[in-house]
Amino acid sequence: MLPGFAALAFVQSLRWSALLSPAFDQIAARFVGLSFFAAFLSALGGALLLRAQPSWRLLPIGDSAAQTLRPFTWAAAGLVFFGQLLITANALVGASAAASTAANALIALLHLALIAGVLVALGRLRAAAQPDPEKPARNSLLAIVALVVWLAVLVAFVATLTGYVNFALKTAQWMVWGAIVGATLYLMMTFTDDACRAALSSSNRIGRGANSGFGVGNRTVDQIGVLLSAVLRLMLIMLAFGAVMAPFGAGVTSVFELFGTLAGGITVGEITISPGAVLRSIAVLFVALAIMRGLQHWLVNSYLPTTAMDAGAQNSVTMVARYAGIIAAVLWALAALGIGMEKLAVVLGALSVGIGFGLQAITQNFVSGLILLAERPVKIGDWVRIGNQEGDVKRINVRSTEIQVADRSTLIVPNSELITKTIQNMTLAAPIGRIQLQFSVPIESDLDAVRTMLFTAFADQSEVLDDPEVKVFIDSVDGGRAKLNCFAYVASPRDAYPVRSALLFTLLRQFREAGIDLGATTTRMELIGTPPAVGAAGIMAGPTDAAR
Repeated sequence: MLPGFAALAFVQSLRWSALLSPAFDQIAARFVGLSFFAAFLSALGGALLLRAQPSWRLLPIGDSAAQTLRPFTWAAAGLVFFGQLLITANALVGASAAASTAANALIALLHLALIAGVLVALGRLRAAAQPDPEKPARNSLLAIVALVVWLAVLVAFVATLTGYVNFALKTAQWMVWGAIVGATLYLMMTFTDDACRAALSSSNRIGRGANSGFGVGNRTVDQIGVLLSAVLRLMLIMLAFGAVMAPFGAGVTSVFELFGTLAGGITVGEITISPGAVLRSIAVLFVALAIMRGLQHWLVNSYLPTTAMDAGAQNSVTMVARYAGIIAAVLWALAALGIGMEKLAVVLGALSVGIGFGLQAITQNFVSGLILLAERPVKIGDWVRIGNQEGDVKRINVRSTEIQVADRSTLIVPNSELITKTIQNMTLAAPIGRIQLQFSVPIESDLDAVRTMLFTAFADQSEVLDDPEVKVFIDSVDGGRAKLNCFAYVASPRDAYPVRSALLFTLLRQFREAGIDLGATTTRMELIGTPPAVGAAGIMAGPTDAAR
């Protein structure tokens, strides 16, 4: 800014001294504006290249490239300053057509020489950075842009030689202007992205305040920062496009006119969608979700604990209320957007065919989840068996159910499987658990003493219920052994396995102390026949009647 303010002070001192005529006052005003712009152009090149602070450099270039390209930014600033000042002076002093044409041709050739010098320097830098000249360059986009610019330089040079000086001058100035706008856009987009990510971050005060005050998650705060950065960068790109097209009469005002058109709304059929309506709809959605969340919090922490519902029933009510609230919030937001129920019904009717074919499985699981929450054949805390897997139901979602199996892993089962297939619910309606013991003892054993030992062992286990009473049966007598089958009951199926193990430890010790043999029927195997010959002399073993 300092060169511009210095030029402004110099011109203002001449005006106060009454040393400027009206014609030269216009040239002086142009001199001040060009001073600001040339200083900005030089500072822009310094900010991009940063020869003295390579660690701060945003462009992915080395120190040699920064040193090589920096003089071109000064040359561009000087060329823009003196070229535009000369054109303005010729127009104000009434220079002849030949003089003006010669000046324009000289300015155009200098612009073209500057652009060609930059292209040559970039080509040499790329060649020096290429480790293997035989391999193709990796950045093909840069090569395409360089080729297009070279063609534009060649066309403008030929136009200058053939007398189309104004065309060549406009082309050269437009290329320089496009480079200036592109460099400014790069810096502004980088600054905008960093500013949004720093302002809306979960690690700073704003993010922590949103998390503690409004319950917004850390990831949500970071996502809002990224989305805001994307919107602002898109607006910068549109403004830059309007600035690049300014020499052709479009300008930035055309972009603002486009923004005004968009702000007025876009009509699709009978629905007019405007940014204001979209923002209003988003605000309504957030408010509705906040109200739904508050009602759910009151329902879970205040009302449901006072009822006689168990944990599974409370979870069902909570899930149904949650999804009903989400649906109501979405419908409210659509109404704020201008989409009524009658229009939504038409859209849903058109989507029903796609839902029927493409989303059939998801829809089936969704409906099955609602049936599970309503009928509750399986609820949270139940112990179920599905195929060869069994475990505790930990969570019932609207699409799937989570079951924790014995190894602490989670089995995710689609809800349709729980509705259409056979599921064994071992804790439905609070059933009791049954213990079954099967073993055999020799027929010569004192079976009355064995029966007494069994009843005593069952009675010593506090988990075994008195009603139903313990049963001890003799199933059969086979191979000199009596096969016993015993039944006892515990309060829950979850207690059956550990109590059965404790009973077996006790009975095995007592039967061993009493000398009672437990196990299966003894099997005897006999090998009948003549054994093969053995030994070198062919000595035959004598026949045996049996080998055990």
